[in-house]
Amino acid sequence: MNKENLRLNLETFGVSNKLEELEELQKDTLVTNEKFNLTAIKDEEKFRELMILDSLYPLSLVDFSNKKIIDVGTGAGYPGLPLAICSTGKFTLLDSTKKKVDHINEYVKTKGFLNVSAINARAEEYARIHRESYDIAIARAVASLNVLLELCLPLVKVDGYFIAMKGAKGFEEIEEAKNALKELDSEIVEIMEINLPESGEKRILILIQKKKKTKTRYPREYKDIANKPL
Repeated sequence: MNKENLRLNLETFGVSNKLEELEELQKDTLVTNEKFNLTAIKDEEKFRELMILDSLYPLSLVDFSNKKIIDVGTGAGYPGLPLAICSTGKFTLLDSTKKKVDHINEYVKTKGFLNVSAINARAEEYARIHRESYDIAIARAVASLNVLLELCLPLVKVDGYFIAMKGAKGFEEIEEAKNALKELDSEIVEIMEINLPESGEKRILILIQKKKKTKTRYPREYKDIANKPL
């Protein structure tokens, strides 16, 4: 995807005025990627579609304006940084890899972003301390849906949302997560299917609403979550 085609796609979300900021973010990520591994995608044109544009589809699902949002397992800062650039939400970017978090915080400081902070912590540990603190949680390609539900929903306020950004196997994961959805007092309110405009790669975005406070026994230790998902 070239720069002009990215601009045209940004018009879909009403954020074409953010093109240059997103281009600066891409450049910084790819330059830093030469020093230490942030992302496997190193080609500029692929990056625009698979990292920048792909990160922005949640804007079509919920209004991020003035909301508190947490991006769980943010990695190099995606989708959190593109979403923060294109909205007025206040973002916490959570990751267990310190060098990635340090890079994000340095970038945020350099650019003067006041609506973003990055935290180095494991999701299950952070969730125990910050229960029901966020309007929206989001996770992109981190783990299976039944695992993500237990990691992310404890962070979300009652009536808030969790957005799971999945690939082509999203519907299979929904089937596997039915018990987790029930046990964690949540329900799917919308499913968005997308084919990326140039690569044709399939994306399934799952919008989940939390209906009641999460039981205090969740989240469990990660080894228990992974070995015996709900």
